[in-house]
Amino acid sequence: MNKYKKLFSNSIVFSIGNLGSKMITFFMVPLYTRYLSTGQYGKSDVIITLVDLLTPILTLSIIDAVFRFALDRNSNKTEVLTNGLVVSFASLIIFCLVAPFLSHIQYGIYICVLTYLSAIESMLQQFARGIGKSLLYAFTGLIMTGATVISNVILIVFLGWNLQGYLFSIVVAQLVGMAFLVWRLKAWNYVDIHRINYILIKRMLIYSIPLIPNMVSWWLSNSANKIFISILIGSSANGIYAVANKIPSLISVFYSIFTQAWQISAVEEFNSKDAGKFFSTVLNATFGVLLVGVSGLILFSKPLVMILSTAAYYSAWKIVPWLALAVLFASVSSFLGTVYTASMKTVTLFTTTLIGAVINVICNLILIPIFGVVGAGIGAFVSFLVVTVLRIRDSRKFMKLTLNWKLIIPSCLTISFQIYCLYVLNGYQAYILSAVCISIILLLNSKFFIETLRKMKK
Repeated sequence: MNKYKKLFSNSIVFSIGNLGSKMITFFMVPLYTRYLSTGQYGKSDVIITLVDLLTPILTLSIIDAVFRFALDRNSNKTEVLTNGLVVSFASLIIFCLVAPFLSHIQYGIYICVLTYLSAIESMLQQFARGIGKSLLYAFTGLIMTGATVISNVILIVFLGWNLQGYLFSIVVAQLVGMAFLVWRLKAWNYVDIHRINYILIKRMLIYSIPLIPNMVSWWLSNSANKIFISILIGSSANGIYAVANKIPSLISVFYSIFTQAWQISAVEEFNSKDAGKFFSTVLNATFGVLLVGVSGLILFSKPLVMILSTAAYYSAWKIVPWLALAVLFASVSSFLGTVYTASMKTVTLFTTTLIGAVINVICNLILIPIFGVVGAGIGAFVSFLVVTVLRIRDSRKFMKLTLNWKLIIPSCLTISFQIYCLYVLNGYQAYILSAVCISIILLLNSKFFIETLRKMKK
């Protein structure tokens, strides 16, 4: 099959299962903002952020190794999952040592339970994707979202559990997803204690352990803002930031679906003769689509905030443009990161992420006291922009990448003018000029989009 067609068809497969579940989550925001105060919603966001941080640390990031090794055609799938679970259960000892400290924190028990449940569920889901069961991987997300929505309505709306109900519904969703995967995968067929292989465990850990500092640094770039906001200006401000973050997450939804397909293509095509050309074409197409998407979200930032939340959250629109740009460059830098993971150069990946994390922390400390919660959005944008530039330069050591700067730079300048219009102008003038901006970006990129589509038809 044409590699462009294969990437496109895989993206469609993942879209079937993921898009519905992701969009349902997005449209649950009005329920959360109605039944949870800005402070409660801010706390929930911090808790999930901590779980995202602890999961790769306590499991030695073995989840990523399970996916990568399961993807290899010559690997023994039973050995991969068995040894991945061995490492994961061994990490339970570390988890038990950390749990007493976390349990003293408010809602700490949820942090403990969610960290380990998400680790096991994610491992099974990534294993399913690695062995080619893409539909199962995608459908599991839909099942878990359904469980979350139902339990949210019961626990938050009818029983009035508020934040406790929100957190407990996530526990329910993780358990449902885990049970579903075990059943559909027939996971017991892939687990055999006689297949414990310490040489394979060592190889998997050599791959996964360097990803831990990378993920921690990525967390600092992507999520530490929430911690700084809570400390410096309070959890209510973090609740506003969380709502603002939901709007650019629309881009993340579509990009995360695409990247699930792209990771497979990146590994399969990395050693091909025209890998550089293939990677460059997909990267430029991704960049163009993201630029159009970001411009569209900036145009509708005010209406979307009004639709998704109450008046208490309205100021969130001011953060949306910066977070949209942050998502744009986070997505591009993530794409470039596949060059490192496909070549198994995970140690090299860490440096650029660390630099971005340090810049984000510095920006937060400087900009939040000056600009308030908007400063956190600006800091996120600056840090991911730096990571993208560094990775474009650094990735050329592994592969020849060519970016279409004639399209990228004018499009970025147009978006900058669009943000200026929304901040300075009021009423219809701002919307008209913003609409003109997105039309210009579409026009700039249209020729390249058409050429890329033609390649898929060949």
